[in-house]
Amino acid sequence: MAIIFQTHSVPDAHMKVHVTKNPGVADLFVYPVSSMGMAKGDALWFITESRARATTRIFLSPLAEAALIVYYVKSQAESGWRNNKQLGKSL
Repeated sequence: MAIIFQTHSVPDAHMKVHVTKNPGVADLFVYPVSSMGMAKGDALWFITESRARATTRIFLSPLAEAALIVYYVKSQAESGWRNNKQLGKSL
């Protein structure tokens, strides 16, 4: 389940993430969902404003520093991993 909190502090983050507009460079295609109950797997993200409820805290970073590159898609069917960079743990 991917309940994501965007932190503005690198030490507080679980990972650095870059959001790209180029689907060709993305590791993960993400579909944002409207409720916490809809967040499933790594690719359906619910963005929360509550740090305590988050399963993952991310810091938005430049491409060169990112551990994960994501591209937002318009449908749930398009979401998912796009290469072998899958992380060792779930988001």
